[in-house]
Amino acid sequence: HYPLNFVTPGTMLPGALMLDFTLHLPIVVEGTLLSMADYMAHLYVRTGTPEYVRHIEQGSLCTFGGHTTVIASFFSAFVSMLMFTVWWYLGKVYCTAFFYVKGKRGRIVQRNDVTAFG
Repeated sequence: HYPLNFVTPGTMLPGALMLDFTLHLPIVVEGTLLSMADYMAHLYVRTGTPEYVRHIEQGSLCTFGGHTTVIASFFSAFVSMLMFTVWWYLGKVYCTAFFYVKGKRGRIVQRNDVTAFG
């Protein structure tokens, strides 16, 4: 049995290649040569470009008075902190190291590793 981090790329990359093959098929639509992705209006927009900011300003974030960059940065910071807290809590609950020691009266008790609590 292989570890999951070895198996997952081996299963996802062939699927991504199949999508690449189908979405880059050349087709002719009304005399214009397009790819299948262009015909389905699939856009590849990079988030750091002014074009992306124009898409945001035309969408629902324009109601905030044109401060789209500030609002997007604060929202991304909030989501980052939220996800850090969620994954820290899951790690604390499910991955706490523990060990067994013999107590003073001969009973075996479970002790938690205090370094795992952070």
